[in-house]
Parts: sequence; structure tokens; C-alpha cells
Amino acid sequence: MVHGAGFSELGPEGKELEEEMLKSACQGSTRIIGPNCMGIYSPEAAINTIAYLPISKGEKDEAGPVAFVGQSGWVTENIIQMGYERGLRFSKVVSIGNQSDLTIEDFLEYFAGDTDTKVIGLYVEGIKRGREFLQLARQISRQKPIIDWEAGKNELGVRAAASHTGSLAGKDVVFDAALLQGGVANARDFDELMDLIIGFTCPYLPRGNKVGLLVGAGGGAVAGADIVEALGLEIPTLSVETQQELVDNLKDKLPPFSPPRNPVDLVWPIEDSRLQLSVKCSRIMLKEVDAIVMVNYENYDDYFVKEVRGVMDEMEKPILAVPAHPLVRRSGMGLLTKNGIPTFIIPERALKTLSAMVRYSNYRHQS
Repeated sequence: MVHGAGFSELGPEGKELEEEMLKSACQGSTRIIGPNCMGIYSPEAAINTIAYLPISKGEKDEAGPVAFVGQSGWVTENIIQMGYERGLRFSKVVSIGNQSDLTIEDFLEYFAGDTDTKVIGLYVEGIKRGREFLQLARQISRQKPIIDWEAGKNELGVRAAASHTGSLAGKDVVFDAALLQGGVANARDFDELMDLIIGFTCPYLPRGNKVGLLVGAGGGAVAGADIVEALGLEIPTLSVETQQELVDNLKDKLPPFSPPRNPVDLVWPIEDSRLQLSVKCSRIMLKEVDAIVMVNYENYDDYFVKEVRGVMDEMEKPILAVPAHPLVRRSGMGLLTKNGIPTFIIPERALKTLSAMVRYSNYRHQS
């Protein structure tokens, strides 16, 4: 691992120095990560040269299903730190910098065969072996989801990438379309990269595009319904039988409410706890939809996780959660995500992620 900067990102003189380093490494049969990189994070191997973790004293550094490869030290650091706080746990993370020797393709191929890795995230400023990258991405996406954020899409971005890691970035519509056709989920920024990785840690993919919105506040339903059609999703009206089953379960537990056609608004339960109602309603709604997005005031604790995960495992369909008060539920959001229940701060971000999960599910079934 070569952390030092001052190589190809500085121009011809630095490139010459980088080539000299490679030549020396080859003579000793040594492979290089970097230069101009942060190195490796591997919980299993107890190696972390990238970033400190936001864990309490005495708390164990947990491994998880996500692998990440990034050309930017800043992106890679924050994927670990912010991801850890949001409930992501990692198998391995690699900061690759200039890719003088080992490139993103090498790590993509490695993670394809890594049994500890279920989801692969990438931050890319420049791809050196484009044809091989596309071929690998298509092959690996049939088994594992890949989430890719490509930077350097305009002239300023290209210049920044060149001075940052010596990469030749640039907008390539054909390349982006090929990635999309190959099942890769493309993120447009850091927040979307994080959201997509979180979404794909869910153990179940939607089998179709029908969504059930289960909310504890009507505004969440309106916010979600506004963008559903544009995302290629559908909020179907529930059958009369399912509506009646919901009414029977909600009777005497809610103030007067409108027919639960979808979205289903739980308003403010009177006697029963919201936890029991949201779990019961999710189970009923999942008979007719492919996924649930719930916006609620629940306490995101171990009991809630157990009940929601139980419904997911029983129905083998995803449930995505959005706390009504995300600032109050930050630690609980991480608990849900860590246990396979993707959690987001607003309904729109949950639905955008669900849309990507639907596209990927369709790709897997067509492949």
C-alpha cells in the first residue's frame, strides 16, 4: 500500500516516478495498491488504514456483507464512517488511488468470488480497462448487485479527477447505458450511493413494481405518491377483501379513518401499539404488493426489528422503513439496516432506492 502522493496525478514527472516504482515492485514480485490512496479496511483481518470507526469503547468491529472500492480517500472514509453509523457493515474496503498496478477490475473480480461479500459498491474517477470492466460487471451482476458512482462528468470534473488521481474521466453516455443494461445501479452523488448500498443489503428483492405505502402520517403518503409513477413504480388499490381485512384489524384502534385502499394511513392508534398495527398491516398488504415502504413513529428497537424482519422472512418480500422523526431515531435506523431492513430519512429516497431494486430484480430474472 503506497499512501504517498506526488505521482501520476502531478503530470509527466510524477508519472515517471510512478513507473519507476512499478518497475522495482515487479522485480520483487510485489503488487501495489495506490499510490495516493488510503489503503485497506478489513474487520476480519483486523486491518484498518483508512478511517476511525464511530464505535464505543469495548464495542467489537463487526464485519458485514458490503465490499467497497474507491478512488477517493474522502469518499472511502465517509462510506465507512457514515455507513457504519447508518447500519452498514463491511467485508472489505479498498482505497485504490491512482491504480498504478492493481485496478478496480482486479478488485471487482476478487469480490465476485468472495463469499463474505454480497453487495459491491464503487466510486470511480477513471477506468483503465473499460471493455474488461463492462464484461466483469455484467457477469457479476447476475449474482451480486453492483452500485457505481462515476465522477468527472463535466469539464471541471475531468480536470479535478486528473489532478486528484491522474484519471481520464469524462461523460460517456454509451458507457453509462451499457452499465445500466448490465444490471449495474448508477448513483449520481454520495447520498444516492449510500442509499443504494443500504437498499441492496436487504435479503429480498421485489418481484415486481407494486408498492404498499403504510404511513403514520398522511404527509408521508403524499410525498411518496407524488414520485411513484416517475420511478416506474405502482401503488395499486388493494382488493375489497384486503381492505376489509385491514379494517377488521384496525377497528376500535384508530380514530375515524378513510378506507385503507393504499396508501394506508394508520393516523394515531388509540389502544393498540403502533408496532403491532404496522406489523399486522404489513403482513396483510404484502399479499398483494411486492414491497412495503412504511413511514412511522415506532421505536426502532430490538423488538421492532424482530417483528418486522419476521414478516419479511415469512413473505420473502422487502420492507423499507422511514422514521417520522429521523433525527430522534438515528441509532435505531442503523439497527434496522444492520438487520436487513433498509432505512431512509425521507420517503422519496426510500422509493428511489426501491425503484433501483426493481430494475435489478428484473435484470436478474431476464439474465
